[in-house]
Amino acid sequence: MSRPVDREKYESKRSAIVRAASGQFATHGYQRSTTAGICREAGISSGTFFHYFGSKLEALVAVLESGCEDLRTHLTNTEQAASGLAAVMSYATAVAAEMGEDSYPIFVAGLAGVESEPRVAAALETESGLVTEFLARNVETGQQRGEIREDVPALELTRWVSWLLDGASQAAAMGESPQASQVHGGVRAILESSR
Repeated sequence: MSRPVDREKYESKRSAIVRAASGQFATHGYQRSTTAGICREAGISSGTFFHYFGSKLEALVAVLESGCEDLRTHLTNTEQAASGLAAVMSYATAVAAEMGEDSYPIFVAGLAGVESEPRVAAALETESGLVTEFLARNVETGQQRGEIREDVPALELTRWVSWLLDGASQAAAMGESPQASQVHGGVRAILESSR
């Protein structure tokens, strides 16, 4: 007869491993990280690691899924504090700050080669969808209030802002992190009319 699983203890241990994996991937990149390094950082044995995750790739997927949940919470909190143009600008500021972190290019570059793995691709698509929905909702709200230009449809403006943020993200991943003021100014230039 097997012992019943203490769900809270199980989730706590799993979360600790995910945090350790995230730290390793941010410091060394996915390719150069090892399960042994994750185990050392988490203070666990390799047997414990493999009890929770079948592979390093599964740990990466868990890191990405955890990141999506963090993003969902951040976007919800942003919209509780502001909406419309203010929400979009707050998000752009947060993204610029994240891109300025030393770990950003390491983590992003580490995804090269595994981004097409189905579960990794699904997590990245979920993240992209959360951002697109957030931007579209707030651009539309901003247009309704007269804060955001109305001569371009909301979905088109959302696409333009996404392209700018994606381009800034790619530059940051290459070690050419744009300044927060550049990202902020670019988003504002897209959204505000040149009246």
